[in-house]
Amino acid sequence: MRIKILFEGEEVFNLRKDYRSYFISFLKTVFEKTKLLKEIFNKKEYKPYVFSAYLGKNFKIDKEEIYIGKELSFLFSSGDPLIITNFYNGVLKLKEENLKIGNKNIKIKNIELLPYKKIKSDKVVFKTIGICILSNKDASKNDFKNFYIIPTDDLEKFNKHLFERINERYRFLTKREDKHFIKLNPINIKEIVVKHYGGYVRGFKGIFELKGSPEILQFVYDYGFGIRTGQGFGLLEIVKEL
Repeated sequence: MRIKILFEGEEVFNLRKDYRSYFISFLKTVFEKTKLLKEIFNKKEYKPYVFSAYLGKNFKIDKEEIYIGKELSFLFSSGDPLIITNFYNGVLKLKEENLKIGNKNIKIKNIELLPYKKIKSDKVVFKTIGICILSNKDASKNDFKNFYIIPTDDLEKFNKHLFERINERYRFLTKREDKHFIKLNPINIKEIVVKHYGGYVRGFKGIFELKGSPEILQFVYDYGFGIRTGQGFGLLEIVKEL
């Protein structure tokens, strides 16, 4: 299930390139209004959601800053009804409050619960919303190129780690022990390196096909692709089911 939030604020304002941390703070503010703040954020565990901030079609990047217009929005997704319900209720409690993204004042303009999409196929074409990242646990974090892997590096190796990572998260979040085959076939993807929490991460965006059981594809759609989904990476949109 997905919730879309529209913000309103100044006509134009700027954020650091490392902007995802602002929206992680926003999430903490939302869940602070519920009973789930400590449960979600005080543990170094897989987060039961994925999100992405939309900065508008006319945003501009200048050196270390991003200039944003009036189209700022936030998309939140989870396969857990409890998380969705608490997030929605937390946002409602913030609707009349003045909030901050960076040092700029904003307010919540609209909250929309998006229609639920049920995946029934074992093959789906997805489009990234933002950036997807995946890591190689066998590589050192200091080896940037080999630690962060993308499909165009070595597709067979990428799919091996994809299978491991997705199933780890699946078993943790669903409390089930079964494993599911999953395989990516790139269609049109592009390598991206972005600043994040003072460092850099390497990932990709674009269009690709995922093959697997409808259950694991639904899991990826609901909870995000790859790693760091709780930090604003890995949100996908369905292009079509095959």
